[in-house]
Amino acid sequence: MRAKSLSLRKLSPLNPPLKKGDIGGFVFGRPGKIPPHPLLKRGEYYLRTRSKPFLSLLVFLVIWLGTAPYSAMAKQGDPPQNAQSVEEKNRRYFPDLKVWTHEGQEVRFYSDLLKDKIVVISFFYANCPTAQMSLVTLSKLQEMLGDQLGTDIHLVSLSVDPERDTLKAVQEYAGKYNPKKGWMFLTGKKENMDAINLKLGNRSLIPESHIQVFLLGNLRNGRWMRLPESAPANAVALGLQTLTSDK
Repeated sequence: MRAKSLSLRKLSPLNPPLKKGDIGGFVFGRPGKIPPHPLLKRGEYYLRTRSKPFLSLLVFLVIWLGTAPYSAMAKQGDPPQNAQSVEEKNRRYFPDLKVWTHEGQEVRFYSDLLKDKIVVISFFYANCPTAQMSLVTLSKLQEMLGDQLGTDIHLVSLSVDPERDTLKAVQEYAGKYNPKKGWMFLTGKKENMDAINLKLGNRSLIPESHIQVFLLGNLRNGRWMRLPESAPANAVALGLQTLTSDK
């Protein structure tokens, strides 16, 4: 299946429409360095803002221009990977364990939530004393996506504290951010959630120390990207457009 290219005009409310590499004052910078991550090994870039009050803010944009979870790297300009090959590698890497959505549905992590989808993955714990920046950003992003949410793009927020994040607790917590169809908050058995967190790079056993990133992935072509949770919704939108570009 060929990855569908998303429209920056649809993803951004700004006027005039955004251009690639120019999002609300953000421009591509030189390669930066970010600690290793199992999904992201090479091809690191960052965005630097020119607009106040964020003059000194660096937003790191890490682009994995190949099949991120695996050793092989597909560079820009290379022939697209065989869809069957991508699917086989996806299944070998991602756990297909049972989890619960905030809507009360028991689903399998890979088969039901990732397979053939374009996703934005974030991490949360319901006992966080303040509003989590990443979830506030996703709440804005879902408004920008409009009818693309739940069809072209899926948002997945993963509990890092499943022992305390019961289904009821997650349902109440998710309600604070008014998730629409296409945005799922997940919890489940501790052993299942721990295994999924580990595969996605969250190795901390302490909820307060979980990785603070967005993981953007196109499961159709194997491309992945990482953004810090401080990245604005426009930066996430541009990342999604990059992952779905056929160029």
